[in-house]
Amino acid sequence: LCGFADWRLPNVNELESLVNIEVLNQATFLNAQGFTGVQAGNYWSSSSYASGAVLAWAVGMNNGDVFANNKSISGLVWPVRAGQ
Repeated sequence: LCGFADWRLPNVNELESLVNIEVLNQATFLNAQGFTGVQAGNYWSSSSYASGAVLAWAVGMNNGDVFANNKSISGLVWPVRAGQ
């Protein structure tokens, strides 16, 4: 993708760091901050939920909720690359 092969899913801490608890809609806020195409939906992290192998952490970019969700449920992804 875009000439790179080192894309990955962010862990839950990385994804949650985008949330601003002072705004109602995270997607609208992030798009106004220079991001593009952020949707008000649930984004998967690479972090599995410790108490259940079928669950992983997700972040809702509508209201900023962080929650465990069943891995079989469809969701959005926000690919990131490793730093320099």
